[in-house]
Amino acid sequence: MWLRCLGFALLLWIPGELHAQSAQKPCSAPSLDKGFCLPVQESYPHETHITYACDNGYKPIVEGWWATITCQNGTWSHDPQCIDETACVSPTIPNAKNIQSSSVIYKNGQIFEIKCNKGYVSKKQQNSPQCKNGTWISVPICEKSPTACREPPNIPNAVIIHQKHQEVFDMGSEVEYQCRDGYVTQDKNTKKSISCNNGTWTEGPLCKPPSSSMSDEDDIKPPFVPIENCGKVPQVPNGEQDKHENIHLKYTCGYFYKLEGPEIVVCQSNGEWSEIPTCRDDFCEINTAEHPDLINVGVKSIKNGKTEQMKCKDVYVFPNYSVVKCNNGKLEKSACCNTFQINTGVRGCNK
Repeated sequence: MWLRCLGFALLLWIPGELHAQSAQKPCSAPSLDKGFCLPVQESYPHETHITYACDNGYKPIVEGWWATITCQNGTWSHDPQCIDETACVSPTIPNAKNIQSSSVIYKNGQIFEIKCNKGYVSKKQQNSPQCKNGTWISVPICEKSPTACREPPNIPNAVIIHQKHQEVFDMGSEVEYQCRDGYVTQDKNTKKSISCNNGTWTEGPLCKPPSSSMSDEDDIKPPFVPIENCGKVPQVPNGEQDKHENIHLKYTCGYFYKLEGPEIVVCQSNGEWSEIPTCRDDFCEINTAEHPDLINVGVKSIKNGKTEQMKCKDVYVFPNYSVVKCNNGKLEKSACCNTFQINTGVRGCNK
C-alpha cells in the first residue's frame, strides 16, 4: 500500500516539476550594433550564457574587451552595447553622489561632477574626475570627515527613533533615544537627544525602571565613572586604545582595518563597559604566485581605495608594471604596461 501511495505521489509531483521548469521563459536574440554575439541562435533557453565583443574602436559597456550576458526568465542580465573605446561609463565612488546628470556614458574629455555624502570629505579635494581615453583620471576618495561621528552608541534599554541607520553622521547631527516601555531617563523622561560635536557624541541617556531611576542614589550617581571601575581594559583585535585622563578609552584601528562601532568607550555606572568597537578588514590581498605575468613576491596587501604598481616579468624593452587597485574589497588588475603608458592613461593600463 505504501509503494502504491508513493507511486501516486510521484505522478502528482513530476508533472508539477516539469511545468515549473517549462514556465521559465526563453530569451530572443539580442540586438547589438558595432559588435557580435556568440553563439548565434534565434532563441536562448533560460540561464543560457552568451558572449559578445565589439568592432575595432569600440568596447563593451561593462568592464573588459569582451562581456557575458545571461538569459534570466526571458530577459538578458544587461542589454549588450558597444560604445566608443575613448568613452567612459559612470564610475562608482563610495560615499558620493553625482550632482551633474544621470548620464551613464561620458565622452572623452567629459567631467563627472560628484559630491561627497554628509559626514564625508574628498581626500584630495578633487570632485571632478575626467574621462580620458576610456579611463577615469583624478578619481576622488570620499572618506569620513574628522569632525563627523560614527554611529551613535548602543544604550541599554533604549533605541534611536525617527532616524535610519548609517555609519557616519555629519557634525551637528542630532539623534533621539527613546527608553523601552517601563523605563525612564534620570530626568524621568522617556526620550533624550544627543548631538555630534567635533567627532564625539554628547552624553546619552541612562534608561532604568522608574523605581530605581527615581531613587536618591541614582539622582546623584553619574552615568559614567572612571575607567578603573570597570577592571580589565577591553582588547580589540587589530586595534589600539588610548586612555584619556582615566575618563574614557579611544580606539583606533591598524592601517589595513576600518573601525566599526563607537571610537569612544566609557565605564558605565553599573561597572560595565559601553559598546566595544571592532576593527573590520579594509584591504585586499593579491597572491603574485597566481598571476603568471607578475614577478612572484608572495602575498601583497593593498588598502581599500588604494592602488599599487606590481612589477611584471621582463618580456618587453622597458620595465613593465600592472596597476592593482582594491575597490570595496575587490581587486582590479590592469595589463602590464610601461610607466609612460600608465601615466598617459592608455586603455587597459590604468585601473
